[in-house]
Amino acid sequence: MSVDTYLKRKNLAPYLAVDHEGVKIFVAPKLIQWAQAVHLEVKQFLIWKSFQVFAEHKHAPT
Repeated sequence: MSVDTYLKRKNLAPYLAVDHEGVKIFVAPKLIQWAQAVHLEVKQFLIWKSFQVFAEHKHAPT
């Protein structure tokens, strides 16, 4: 997974924008297609904020 914080001149049209606790996250179309669920964990320590994203894979029918 990559994180890009510089958004000038980026085409964000294909992404789904999700706002969570004041953080705007752009989710890639392929992640939406392949993931059953996406979990976001936000932590704050003093002035630092960090986050982790966990994607639960869709299982193909057997």
